Amino acid sequence: MSVEKLVYERQNLIKNFVGSFPVYLGAKIFINAKYKEDKVTKISYLYALDLIKYIYGKKSKKVMINIFTPSEIFYALDIYPLLPEVASGFFSALGLLRRALNESEGILGNSDVCSVHRGILGLSKLKVFPTPDFLVSYTKPCFSPIFSFSLIKELNGGEIFVIDSFEDEEYLASQIERIYYELTKRLGVKDGIERLKKVIILSNEAYNYFEEVKELRRDYVVMDGKNFLDYAGMIFSVFGSKYGVEFFKTLRDEIKSRIQKGKIIEPKVRLYWMHLGPYFKTDLFKWLNDKGAYIVFEESTSVSWERLDINNPFESLAKKLINLKAFSSLEDRIKVALENVEKYKAHGVIIFNQWGCRQGSVPTYIIRQKLVREGVPSLVIDGDLVDELNFPKEQIKTRIEAFLEVIS
Repeated sequence: MSVEKLVYERQNLIKNFVGSFPVYLGAKIFINAKYKEDKVTKISYLYALDLIKYIYGKKSKKVMINIFTPSEIFYALDIYPLLPEVASGFFSALGLLRRALNESEGILGNSDVCSVHRGILGLSKLKVFPTPDFLVSYTKPCFSPIFSFSLIKELNGGEIFVIDSFEDEEYLASQIERIYYELTKRLGVKDGIERLKKVIILSNEAYNYFEEVKELRRDYVVMDGKNFLDYAGMIFSVFGSKYGVEFFKTLRDEIKSRIQKGKIIEPKVRLYWMHLGPYFKTDLFKWLNDKGAYIVFEESTSVSWERLDINNPFESLAKKLINLKAFSSLEDRIKVALENVEKYKAHGVIIFNQWGCRQGSVPTYIIRQKLVREGVPSLVIDGDLVDELNFPKEQIKTRIEAFLEVIS
């Protein structure tokens, strides 16, 4: 039986299998052994293993959140939140999303919708995701999670909470506080504020390492930015957890180690990448590297915020959400792009235009126009994050090759 059939037709078998402690222990030993030298990958896989064990646990509360919802409020309640957008990319990377994409058309009636959310709905309809108890969405970077979560509720149940992105600190703080205390009440948690303070300490520690990573990358290229596009799932998922601290510290240490050993890459062409990139298997990035072109920084890594205040947790989490300028307004994205082009000495910008993404695709060509007017060579490539059928690779290569010739 193929892996695809196991995933889609024998879910209960798999769920019971991954929930078994001997299997969990065996998987942990395997990951530690296989990725002994690649510590960054090892930590991300160990996190994924614990997440899978948690979400398929019989007694655990299942919570789905979108990528900008503050993960800290869930780790404070010992909840591993499931980010369906990240899971959709993960299934695509494994080559297992096609069936879910096809299945989603029975819900949506067409394929003219962001493929990431088509994947989410297909995975939900096919019962690959666990039945959620709660679905929590912040209305940034887009509104698609609200619609997806509403459809998931119709399909499988769950209670929806929405954090409105109206950029007023007091208003946002009150929403986060309301949701947090509602969850503590439902879960019977008595020491909610003390738990949240501990998690904020972890979040700040991870953020300090994250900032160090960004600073080191200003002066040295030791790995292609494609790695960081892949790390986006961790960036959005792990702040407030022990894995957040371990992951970003290990990543910082790995970059430092490569610098100390002289494993420095000298790109012929330095690129700044906007939006995310394809998660399915493609040789596009290796092809870029073979031409001497490397991504030196990316929009998905440029998320920044002030350190969180343990004495004002809800206010500081509100500030964090307001400060998330990546994938934000047209003006913010242009401002951040110009700052990063200068900071990371990029020769040009590639803007990935995700098929069906209303928030991202509508302003894409305006962003390019504005960047070009500022003297920054920029190229829009139309493609797809998770659906390889909407990714004309050879056409994209032809356009990028011409772009590289202009800026090199």
